[in-house]
Amino acid sequence: MDALFQKPGPYHAPGTSSEHLLTLHKAAELLGLPYWQIQRAVKRREIPSYRPFNSRPLLKLSEVVAFIDASRQGGVE
Repeated sequence: MDALFQKPGPYHAPGTSSEHLLTLHKAAELLGLPYWQIQRAVKRREIPSYRPFNSRPLLKLSEVVAFIDASRQGGVE
């Protein structure tokens, strides 16, 4: 999973990330979640998605994890 997060290369604009974009199915598989949960969060615009060239929605894994962390309730940190 470390390969999904990379430092920006010399050709990236300042402030941008070279993090790979994942399909909803791949993100669900990596996180061990049902596909429909990811799909529902994207449709509700709770998780940002990207549609380059008007294609299927793609996600950044870090944004999905951030959404899950923000949804945390109770428990010990």
